[in-house]
Amino acid sequence: MVMTETSDIRKIHIAFDGQDTPPLKIHQLFDPKKYDQLIGITGEITADFINKYLSKFISVNIALSSESTNRLSADEMITKVALTNALLSSANKEAAKIFSALTSDNQTNVLNSLFRISIAPTQVIHSKFYLLSNSITHDTRVILGSVDLTDASFDAQRNQFEEVLVFDNNIRLYQNLADHFKKDLKPVLRPFFTTNLVKAAQKQIEESKKDQANNKQESTGPVILDNETTDKIAETDMVDLIKHDVQHDIDHELIPDMITKSMRNVTMDRSQTKEKIAKQVKQHDTIYTLQKEAVSPRAAKPKLKTREKITKQVQDALISGMSPQQRDAEKKYTTFLYDRPMERNIANNNSGLYVPNDTGTHPIPFGKIATISEIRDGLKSIDAVMKGYQQFVVDYDANYGKRFFEAILYSFTAPFLWEIRAKSSLNPEDGNDVPNFLVLGATAGSGKSTLLRIINQLTWNSDRSLIDFGTIYPSQTPQKKTKTVEVMEHYMKLGSSYPVLMDEIEPYFFQQDQYSRHLVVDIMNELVNHPQPIAPLIGTTNYDSGFTMLRETARRTYYLQIDKVIDESQKGAANQYIYNVRKTLNNTLFKDFVMRMANLLEDDETPWRDFNSTTGRLDFLAMTRQLFKNYYEMANMPLPDYFSETICDDFKESSRNRWAKLYLTQQDDFQYRQGDKSLLFDISKLNTFNGFTADSIEKYRNALPIELCVDGINGKRGKFVEIKAPEFFRWIGEHNPYEETETDSTENEQENNVIEEKPKKKGFWARLFG
Repeated sequence: MVMTETSDIRKIHIAFDGQDTPPLKIHQLFDPKKYDQLIGITGEITADFINKYLSKFISVNIALSSESTNRLSADEMITKVALTNALLSSANKEAAKIFSALTSDNQTNVLNSLFRISIAPTQVIHSKFYLLSNSITHDTRVILGSVDLTDASFDAQRNQFEEVLVFDNNIRLYQNLADHFKKDLKPVLRPFFTTNLVKAAQKQIEESKKDQANNKQESTGPVILDNETTDKIAETDMVDLIKHDVQHDIDHELIPDMITKSMRNVTMDRSQTKEKIAKQVKQHDTIYTLQKEAVSPRAAKPKLKTREKITKQVQDALISGMSPQQRDAEKKYTTFLYDRPMERNIANNNSGLYVPNDTGTHPIPFGKIATISEIRDGLKSIDAVMKGYQQFVVDYDANYGKRFFEAILYSFTAPFLWEIRAKSSLNPEDGNDVPNFLVLGATAGSGKSTLLRIINQLTWNSDRSLIDFGTIYPSQTPQKKTKTVEVMEHYMKLGSSYPVLMDEIEPYFFQQDQYSRHLVVDIMNELVNHPQPIAPLIGTTNYDSGFTMLRETARRTYYLQIDKVIDESQKGAANQYIYNVRKTLNNTLFKDFVMRMANLLEDDETPWRDFNSTTGRLDFLAMTRQLFKNYYEMANMPLPDYFSETICDDFKESSRNRWAKLYLTQQDDFQYRQGDKSLLFDISKLNTFNGFTADSIEKYRNALPIELCVDGINGKRGKFVEIKAPEFFRWIGEHNPYEETETDSTENEQENNVIEEKPKKKGFWARLFG
């Protein structure tokens, strides 16, 4: 059944004192102009919601509730739900992630105890309400219902019904819930932003203030906690949860003193649960084991072990799911550039991008306006790179050179792609038009790895950030392919916006569904539905005239084909030339670029939806092209011939060329069906016996657009591929030999009502030589 959107159906139902109300915006419900204090319980809260809607409240006190649970005993509700969720939250660093995503002003509110978020580590809270009040006018508002403090809860297009019941100045209801929060809930609550996190944040701020005083900077910027710090916070928080919070609640009779026995038995009867939560079972088992081992094993009335022993068990638990190879792989990624639009302040020369300072103690703003002379030098450096390819690449032309320049433009834009995607998309699925993956398909000796290093130098002022795909794990590692893709995803989701630079990605990654779909398709779907700074991936792969991608992967990837090689006879001169050029490269132009791009992102009038009139494709680099045109104008330099005015579509061209060659050399294998005006092709003939590679069937199947197939995707499946003849010949750019035959046949039928014998089809050589 297909659900259609109907204007009469209200997904967000709001009622004031029992009366239906027209749709209200979030800031009208949580009105900071009318109310200055907020108390409540929510199922979920996001940093984005706090930054957008709660920043102007003087006081915020929010408790986090739990999800619906199955039928569990009272002790299981404590051990398998409340305590497990609290431990998982700490292990997954959820508090640190939210805190780091808050604006610097809201972080200060947290540190000053003006904004408080709490959890109940030994109690399951399923309540949900919000209490707003004004400390001067004493106006009150009670909001009951199902909504959480997230943008998604108030999204009418989310296809989820939400109830919002509002009661203004109902003193009895407000006081009843306020007393309930204070007397019943507050005793079981613990800070979500723990003491350990607050201390780490305050330490970073102090370091930043020292740096500010020494360098006379205007602002300290936000707190962004690095992985090492958050690892330590997670470790200490988990120890505190078990040793302090559980013991506290036992001592204060908030939970039964024999709960330790339930903790010791928490791993029993796990098989049924494992089947339901297969992806989460490892984390749950680790947490359950941690609970069990935190209690003395044989005592009639079990007691918690010492803090030292629990600390050791927490440390072991946190690394138990990672092999030494996995830990080594995780350390390979070291380049961090954080995009924080809420901190962007163009007037104070803040692009919203931050990098760790030299000692890694706190983040500092990234970006600086360059002089005209520096801009000119930056353009000349890029031109020197391009001249190297022009001089040493066999059969180089300006059109080919555009591929290299496009890769540089993409790399400059990469940190902001997630913002551009959100601004250019009218519908969520439009986000796929702004790909988070750039693939350079290249032959050996084409200079693709050198280009990757050049990109690194132009943006990061280093050539050491490259990751070699094949050496992420040793060759003998079990399930190496799966683990490699998992690590790629991990690199992209570290919170950095700087692109992951991956060299020599093996073709299987793009051609096999379980790898490319997991990474490319799933990540793009995540970005489309939940815009966030997931790092783009810029990778090279060997192009052997047989490279293909699954259609779903190609749809979400910007593919540039670099299929010409450097002249072997000039290899020495080419190496020396590019070595000399690379010594002059720096990221001064990139630092200027991020300032100008940040300015465009802040301007509501910037036209992000620029579609090419010929291809109909969104040019997601349109604003980048405009900025570079401005650069050339400022530097009084002509626009180079390798400057592309629109997106290149090399995968589509490569696919077209592949099938064109196949048809021209294997015409007799394409059988025409006059009734359907289609071509039948036995794709099983593309085997090694006939001179094709072992994976040619899938390569050609992937390269054939679905819209050319009879009956859509079904036309691509099975032994026989059925292709729409008129559309196919237009696509490969060849004359349709059956078009005149069909016209003549139709005319004869109309005039003589006689079906003429179909003329014999001309072969390739006959058409070529007459």
